[in-house]
Amino acid sequence: MRARIAILTLLILLMACSMGSAQEEKQSWASDHLEFSGYVKYLNISTFSSLDSVVNDNLLHNRLNFKVYANDLFTAGIELRNRIFWGTSVQNIPDYAQLVKSSNQDIDMSALVVNKPALIGLSTIDRLYLDFHSGKWQVILGRQRINWGKNLVWNPNDLFNAYSFVDFDYEERPGSDALRAQYYVSGNASWELAINYADAWNRNTFALKYNFNKFEYDFQVLAGKYLEDFVFGLGWEGAIKTVGIKGEFSYFSSQGNADQSKEVLVGSISLDYYFKNGLSLNLSSLYNGNGITALDDFDVSQFSSTTLNAKQLMPNRWSYFAQVSDPITPAITASMAAIYAQELNTVFFMPQFQYAISQNWGFDVTGQIFYGKQDDSFSNIGNSVFLRFRFDF
Repeated sequence: MRARIAILTLLILLMACSMGSAQEEKQSWASDHLEFSGYVKYLNISTFSSLDSVVNDNLLHNRLNFKVYANDLFTAGIELRNRIFWGTSVQNIPDYAQLVKSSNQDIDMSALVVNKPALIGLSTIDRLYLDFHSGKWQVILGRQRINWGKNLVWNPNDLFNAYSFVDFDYEERPGSDALRAQYYVSGNASWELAINYADAWNRNTFALKYNFNKFEYDFQVLAGKYLEDFVFGLGWEGAIKTVGIKGEFSYFSSQGNADQSKEVLVGSISLDYYFKNGLSLNLSSLYNGNGITALDDFDVSQFSSTTLNAKQLMPNRWSYFAQVSDPITPAITASMAAIYAQELNTVFFMPQFQYAISQNWGFDVTGQIFYGKQDDSFSNIGNSVFLRFRFDF
């Protein structure tokens, strides 16, 4: 633990030194080959089902992004995610530190810097990779984001690091410890092979994807092994006149696990349209062939579950999404998103108001509101209000 903390501290100091040297000597090697950025965010969360009891939590979130452009062939990157938690949940939920520390990575790059009953400090290496790029080849090794999804909300083709739309505060989205190789056949076609690291065969994923353009549409086809399944996928992106259309389907075939459905199809289609006044509309639907249909099996926490994956993007069979976003002024944006889980008769609303105070400062308020069937009546079953300030550097 001490060694990890020392390494993280050293990396932060090196970044600070690189910034200083870049400012002092703009023509130096550092200014030409090093890049540093990041942000600091404060998030206040109030959660309640009624105003008789309100759970209040706080998160101070810092991110440090560091890149080294060694030469024309190699680039190295490291990104640190430092978070401090305090509030009701930290004090009342047993093992809360392990809950926020848990991840789907088999290589542990996190350090609990502070673990007290009222305060938790967690540092995580969120990205750590070496990028080789030469001619038509690009090879990346390490913790990275492998984005194979097409849609905004649900991505059955995102085999390596699926994410939850509800977790809006994690803009970078999860990464994967993997080896990824791309070969660009032409400007419109490429092959991509990826394999992630796992300590057991049934936790390993590897797949091959081919991208191409046809009929003014971008297509992708993929095949491989996903955890304990064989997987075949198809995705596309294009437009019908002025309406954008995206879709992706993945077909999972079990390798013999009797506890799982042998054949599962997961698919999502979305439409988006931009009005002349800047207003945008996105509509999407999801089919989960392995989804549950009984209300007794549902828990609100499943909407933002950390175990979410490409085969289980929603807990139920059919889901629908709609979002409207309006840039009221260059500095102010308002949006409303909604998800309806059909079999569960549950509705989720997420209104959001964003204000850019200046080029580096931002402020937003986000709500998350759940309605569902309880005791033979349709009522409010949970709410959260998020107040967030952000400073970028």
